[in-house]
Amino acid sequence: MHSIDIAVVGTGWYGLAAAKTYIELHPNVNMAVFEAGPTVGGVWSQERVYPGLQSNNLLGTYEYPDFPMDEATYGVRKGEHIPGETLHRYLTDYAKRFGVYKHIHFNTRVDTVSPAPDNTGWVLALTSTSSPPTPTPNPPTLTTTKLILATGLTSSPHLPSFPGHASFTPPLFHTSALPSHTPTLTTATTVVVLGASKSAYDAVYASARAGATVHMVVRPSGRGPVWMAPPHVTPFRRWLEKLVHTRLLTWFSPCVWGGEDGFGVVRGLLHETWAGRKVVDAFWWVLSSDMAGLCGYDKHPETAKLRPWHSAFWTGSGLGILNYPTGWFEEVRRGRVRVHVAEVVGLEGEGVVLGDGEVVRTDALVCATGWVKRPSVEFEGVDAATLGLPSEESSPELDKLVARADATILARFPRLKDQPSVNRIDSPAKGFSHPFRLYRFMVPPALGASHNLAFAGMVSDISTSICASVQGLWISAYLDGKLSRTPSSSFGVQWETMLHTQFGKWRCPMGYGEYFPDFVFDALPYYDMLLRDMGLEGRRKGGWRDILVPYGPEDYRKIVEEWETRRSAMERQEKKEV
Repeated sequence: MHSIDIAVVGTGWYGLAAAKTYIELHPNVNMAVFEAGPTVGGVWSQERVYPGLQSNNLLGTYEYPDFPMDEATYGVRKGEHIPGETLHRYLTDYAKRFGVYKHIHFNTRVDTVSPAPDNTGWVLALTSTSSPPTPTPNPPTLTTTKLILATGLTSSPHLPSFPGHASFTPPLFHTSALPSHTPTLTTATTVVVLGASKSAYDAVYASARAGATVHMVVRPSGRGPVWMAPPHVTPFRRWLEKLVHTRLLTWFSPCVWGGEDGFGVVRGLLHETWAGRKVVDAFWWVLSSDMAGLCGYDKHPETAKLRPWHSAFWTGSGLGILNYPTGWFEEVRRGRVRVHVAEVVGLEGEGVVLGDGEVVRTDALVCATGWVKRPSVEFEGVDAATLGLPSEESSPELDKLVARADATILARFPRLKDQPSVNRIDSPAKGFSHPFRLYRFMVPPALGASHNLAFAGMVSDISTSICASVQGLWISAYLDGKLSRTPSSSFGVQWETMLHTQFGKWRCPMGYGEYFPDFVFDALPYYDMLLRDMGLEGRRKGGWRDILVPYGPEDYRKIVEEWETRRSAMERQEKKEV
């Protein structure tokens, strides 16, 4: 059985960043990176990109800190959204520039992971996904000392089943399959899109612009339409991606790890006092009202059906940006898009049967129904609870810890007691007693002392490139056993994990906070926390600029070099002590 030092699974933003950082810190490492598809990029891989697909982000906020996306090379100008084809090219260039690409095994899926003998690492069972598959008598296996799983939260599409599915003749597919169904949408006269997420908005727009009449179906059993916003919001027309990374404004979001930014007193005044909470409520009212006004929900009966059901305060990273060349809502007002608030109760022939009795004849049914929110890799020989993955396992001790975390959160943030009424029928946490329970959202608490397993990208925020870079560095430091700050006991690790993972349930009930980390304004203090764990500085601008000037990828450009300096100093000190 072949053995290596470290394996990375996945080549999206997080997998590439984790692999690149580990290579940079361990130049002679024996590494293998596994990608089930034929190209890098994850959601931006060549096979998942289709014409017209663009990033939510504008140029400058969707790039790795140490690999700027310059206009001369990539042709994207300031103030423009980034085309999907460009992002795929950029990520491929990144992998080649930093020596990751040569380690990638394409068309190779990691099916199962199991503990190696004597717990010395992990055994990976591999399968070829090439077409036709490479014939092998038995699935090959490989042993790795360390493992980084970076399959993320958008690897396995969730495609619901409907009564009458077998008799339905038009194409029925998930939004992830849009690239292969582009010809269908360009020739269709009628398309049904199920869902009201950003990917649903994308599918509706692509179909309507191609000339089809589109029926957008919003399920009453769901959580309603996603919040949409133009790139610039508030009466001052601030760039949204910069807005959420301005430290002053992050204080208006209650956050259980918020004190990591060093402004715990200010946060306490805003969230633990009656007057402070009134100020916070006013901030979120202005933000929600501004986004609703800019979208013009109330200008037409059909667009009114797409108004989000609750304040943006309760929404996580699922918000969408209006990154379309022409007005999305104009397609609705012109009658090219009809909105139904109804369940899909069945399929028959060429028709989609809605709960109100209407049958919509269609040439295609596109399901924007989300993803299976768990790693695509199966573990054998170790249970989900031990891995910090969603599980049904519970106990009186765990229940007490959950209750203690809930009480702590609500005592610090009384505003969170007034929860919105949320329909949880479609909750991805349904059937599980516990959601993801990963320390710092990356490491199974029960296996923390082994320093041989980490999950990258099991979070959802709008700061992907920064988060991937900071997590990648933290993971390298953790796998080396070099973190400067960790709880002094296993119970301390368990408690911090419980507190942080339980917080999402209260903070983002309209997102996926009850199931996995889902945040927007809380990203900056999260990076502060990870950097402080490594003995690095989170507040990177100094003085008033740190409070008022937005953060961007450029502020984290030197973190690997800073860590190398810090690590060398630690190693010299260790030698002296010996």
